[in-house]
Amino acid sequence: MKIIFVLILGLAAWVVVAQPSAKAKPNETWYHAEITLAAEGHPSWTLPFDVCAVRSGSGAAQWYLVNGAERLPLAYAGSNSEGYEQFEIPFYSGRLIWRKEGKDLVGFWLRPDQGSQFSLRLSSGAKARFAGVDASTALPRQPLQPKYRLSFHHADQPAEQGSKGIAVLTEHADGRVTGTIMTESGDYRYLAGNRISNRVYLSTFNGVFAYVFALELGPDGSILGTHYISSTRQQRITGVADPDARLADPTSLSSMKPGVESLTFSLPHYQTGALFGPELGKPAVIQIMGSWCPNCVDESNAFKQFDAAYPDVQFFGITFERRADREQALPAVDKFVRGLDLRYPILFGGRAERGAVERTLEGLANFHSYPTTIYLDKQGKVRKIYSGFYGPGTPEYAPWLEETQAFIEKLRAE
Repeated sequence: MKIIFVLILGLAAWVVVAQPSAKAKPNETWYHAEITLAAEGHPSWTLPFDVCAVRSGSGAAQWYLVNGAERLPLAYAGSNSEGYEQFEIPFYSGRLIWRKEGKDLVGFWLRPDQGSQFSLRLSSGAKARFAGVDASTALPRQPLQPKYRLSFHHADQPAEQGSKGIAVLTEHADGRVTGTIMTESGDYRYLAGNRISNRVYLSTFNGVFAYVFALELGPDGSILGTHYISSTRQQRITGVADPDARLADPTSLSSMKPGVESLTFSLPHYQTGALFGPELGKPAVIQIMGSWCPNCVDESNAFKQFDAAYPDVQFFGITFERRADREQALPAVDKFVRGLDLRYPILFGGRAERGAVERTLEGLANFHSYPTTIYLDKQGKVRKIYSGFYGPGTPEYAPWLEETQAFIEKLRAE
């Protein structure tokens, strides 16, 4: 019971810090933020999200990005001669920069990893994320179902050929809609928005994910829409209400090559270059990750708690990055590792590109998605490969915690 209590306590602390109540308090100032995603030759679109400034006493305000129940703290990084204040986005290389213009805050979202920036405006006051007049307001109101089976596909592609997804959505009494969308590689984390007649609009922004989902509810339980992905990309969404919708078993998507049962490696620590690899005699949990991967944040936080609870289990993260050189990738990885306070070794696997994981981890086949976790027993034999990750914004997270804890304890006891 002691280990179970430690895990529950640690993971509950993450929930409290990252997901405090969205209800406004007297010491909070709320802003409606909008980023304009624009690129030459493509129509622009607007990404709305929420920002909250919390004051404690006479000190400086702590600013947060807010996605539904989640709050991500921004770190103040100083100001420049033009009066722009800069804020670091946690875990990732992006920055928000703004200065006061009248009643608003105006500036940019910077993506140093991509060499791009996009216009940003914050207007004071807690507002609905999406506003406007809907032409379908006279139509009968269709119920928002709690679960939809989805297909993501290109405009010229049949829906049945698209990739699979599941939307899990909740409509609140005040008109807000929250939830998430899961795919066979993970989830889009915390989505928040609102409903206008039979149209549902959702968005999320955490410094890497910058997405809008525009969905329309049909009278037959169907749902159609568009997923806005970047300044140059979007895809169609076709779906239907389905309370029994399922995705592929995460343990069925990747495997070892025929005849290969064990996994060994010797890879450099992302920071020191010292070589690490699993030792026989102890179970090992191998996390294939990237510092650019939002689902890896949630998984890493969970593994941090497991690592602390089970000192007799070896935990390793193997990170694949935007840069092929370890020293060039170091700043991004270091911000990720320090931001999450990860204590288990994070090793550098190379550049995140097709075939890279299979080349680095010889014997692994059909690598499917970041993150992926490989579990080894005390003899170094691969006992399970789990592709993707469903985080605390999904109904799959609590069962995953229980199943993972039970599986680790089984490996320890063998």
